[in-house]
Formats: sequence, C-alpha cells, structure tokens
Amino acid sequence: MPEASAKAEDGGLYLYGIIQDAEDPRWGLFGIASAPGVHTICHRGLSAVVGPVLSEARESAQEKLLAHNHVLEEVMKTHSVLPLRVGTVASGETEVRAFLHKANSPLRDALKQIEGAVEFDVEVGWNGGEIFRLIEEQDEEIRKFKREAMAAGKPLQPEEHMAAGMMVADAIARQRGQFARVVEEGLQPWSERVSSLKDRTGQAVFNAAFLVRRERIKPFEEAIYRLGDQHGRVLKFRYAGPLPCYSFVHLHVTTVEFQAVDEARKSLGLGRQISLTQIKQAYRELASQCHPDRNSADAQAGERFEKLAASYHLLVGFWETLGCDPSSLIPVTEEAIGNRLVVVSKERRAVLAGS
Repeated sequence: MPEASAKAEDGGLYLYGIIQDAEDPRWGLFGIASAPGVHTICHRGLSAVVGPVLSEARESAQEKLLAHNHVLEEVMKTHSVLPLRVGTVASGETEVRAFLHKANSPLRDALKQIEGAVEFDVEVGWNGGEIFRLIEEQDEEIRKFKREAMAAGKPLQPEEHMAAGMMVADAIARQRGQFARVVEEGLQPWSERVSSLKDRTGQAVFNAAFLVRRERIKPFEEAIYRLGDQHGRVLKFRYAGPLPCYSFVHLHVTTVEFQAVDEARKSLGLGRQISLTQIKQAYRELASQCHPDRNSADAQAGERFEKLAASYHLLVGFWETLGCDPSSLIPVTEEAIGNRLVVVSKERRAVLAGS
C-alpha cells in the first residue's frame, strides 16, 4: 500500500476508513504517531474514521502501516469498513464532510461490495526439498534419466546437466499448477471472491486473497488446516486475517494536486475547462487509436495506453467527486483544484469506456 505524499499540519485529520453509520461512535484507540482521539465524522449516512495528524511525528513507514491497520482492525469488530490507504489526510472536518457529500455514491457502492465480509491472505510455499522427493517418486522420466546416469558410471556432460535441470523445472511447474488448483478449490466454497496477490519472492506455490463472510470465518480457517494436514509433507501454509478488504476495493481515496489533474487533462487533449462528457469522449477516441492491439509493432504502445487509462480514471474520479451534471464544466486551475480528496477507480478497463 503506497503512502500518500500529502501532509497535514497539527489540526489536520488523518483518514483511516469509511463506515456506513449515521451515529458518532468513539474508540479508545491510539492512531498514527500514538495520537489519541480516533473518532468519526458523519455525513449522509457515511462516517469517516479519522484521527489527528501531528506534523512533528517521525514514525517509519512500517510503524505507520501497523498503526493504521490496528485502527482498522478494531473498527472491523463492529462495522464493515472501507479501508483507505496509508497516508490519506484532509485539512480539517469541513473538507471531510464535503468529500463524504460529493463521493457519497461511489463510497456506498464500494461498501456494499464488502458488507459483512473480511479478507484473508493465504500464501503457500514448498516445504523444504520435499517437492524434489515427490517429483522423483511420481515422474518416471526423471527416474529413468537418473537410473541411466548412474548405470553409465561417469559424470554428466554440461548438456545433460541442462536437460536434467529443465526436466525438473518442468515437473515443478506442473506440480505448482496442480497444487494451486487444489488449494483454491479447497477454499473457494467458503469464500465470496478470490483475488491473486503479487508473489514478491517468485517462489510461492499459491498466493491469493479471499473475501470471506464473517459467519464463514471459522469454516474457512478449518479448511486451511485440513489442506495443511493433507499436503503438509510438501506444502507449508501461512495466512493472515481477518484483514481489511484492501484486495476487493476497486477505488481509493487520494489527495490530488493541480499538476496531476493538469497533466491528465493534457494527456486526453482537453481544454482548461472539462466536463464528464468531454472526458469520456476524448478517452474513447484516443483509446481506439492507441490500443496495443492496433499498434502491435510499437513496443511503447502498451505503456502509452496504460498512461492514457490512468489519466482517464483520475479525471473521472476528480470530476465525479466535484461535478454534478455530466455536461457541466469544471475549470482546471490551481485556484479551483488545490489539494482535494477524490475517489479514483483502481480498475483497469481493457474495453473502451462507454458509460
């Protein structure tokens, strides 16, 4: 989770998450920089879980992440919570209420997707060298190669070493695919959705997030232990949860500055005043021209298309947070934009935006 670059002085507000609640619950929690006073700001049926921002705080990124998640995990005990990324700040209560008012619809939609659910992250890896013993037991081709090498009674040539390594690598890849399917099929009945997670080591057999209803937490964990009992010789399981539903929230709240909005405007070839209708029309035309499928000979086409899509999502999020009628114009100036909280979709749409 990237940390936002925006900062707030003393008296600013740090945002942890959004809940659907018209009341004003208070938690006896210490937030970022051990600041007390985590509370909610309520508006139109939504509440932002916030706390004070201390400008002199010198916490590490890891300490901020732990404090951020600690607040969310406590709130999760009584509420479904839409988690915000680490470092999201507002200048004060007025800005938070204005944001809850303008972004009410996308925030409600996102909360609806995760209502009554939590996230579990499950990572499965090889248990030491047991995978090599399993392959030798099950792969006749590798056993035959080993028998013939031993019978020859002489060292393997370089090309033979390479051939043996390729056979083992192929066998491991097949086993990885088979075990990944077994794990997913064993856990999927107890979850609502599955989302792949990035394998940071490149060694994982399986690494994914599961969206689990609260009433299914116990059977989901029991299913993990059953898989561990069945395959513990070859696999080792690690899981974390219940967690905030970061992997299943397709929008994030961020603070945008004039420069970012202005660059996105230029990427779509728009003027100094923009409407939602203009944004979508410009994106449709440019995406049609720049799509990698139509520019297969251009090695940079994919990167340009991604930049175009990112500019589109930023402008749509910016307009939807601030605008009203799709044809109404919003000036793209420093005075009009400043630093604003906006909702930006994280989805990457391969098709042209038609809605």
